[in-house]
Amino acid sequence: MPDDDDEPDDATDELATERAFLWEQIELAVLGGFADEYDIEDWLEDETTDEDLLEELKAYAEELFRQERAHEDTWLTPTVNDAIDQAFEELNERGLVALQNAGFTMSDGWTDALEAASELPDKPRGAVFYHGQDLESGVQGHGLMLAFGAFEDDEAKSEAASAAIAREVCDTLTAHGVEAKWNGSVNSRIEITPFPWRKRRWTDAP
Repeated sequence: MPDDDDEPDDATDELATERAFLWEQIELAVLGGFADEYDIEDWLEDETTDEDLLEELKAYAEELFRQERAHEDTWLTPTVNDAIDQAFEELNERGLVALQNAGFTMSDGWTDALEAASELPDKPRGAVFYHGQDLESGVQGHGLMLAFGAFEDDEAKSEAASAAIAREVCDTLTAHGVEAKWNGSVNSRIEITPFPWRKRRWTDAP
């Protein structure tokens, strides 16, 4: 049975683990380009009840936002993220639901895609998206995985329609200068190969 003297060390280790996890999540959220300072503050208040840690992490987030804004001012040429934005905009215009940072999991992403589809005047042909876990992977330099699928009621036609969407997505990304690959199986996702993650918040693409 552990001695009572071990308990403070255990508490210290637990706090250090929590701090490291939240520190990393803040970095991913700021660099990801979607969350703002208020989003991160709200999230932190749900994640920890330690007031000293909360203030430390809020200050860290503020500093990261300051650094990222200064960094973004140096992006004088189009980024890969700019090209992805343009490709997704074109796919939306072509009758697909194309979403970035849709929920956090695959299930969340499809829920968001179906909700977006339900709000359109005309039924879209299908959807393509990446979710929050994919976003984190992209920020970390591992590339970006895209989910896709057709909104096809006829099961016999669904696979062919989904495959056609995957090819269309790849062709559109390629046309915008984004390197993407797909192995031809509707059970596999489209992969955008690793690139420096530079998602704009404050500036317009050149």
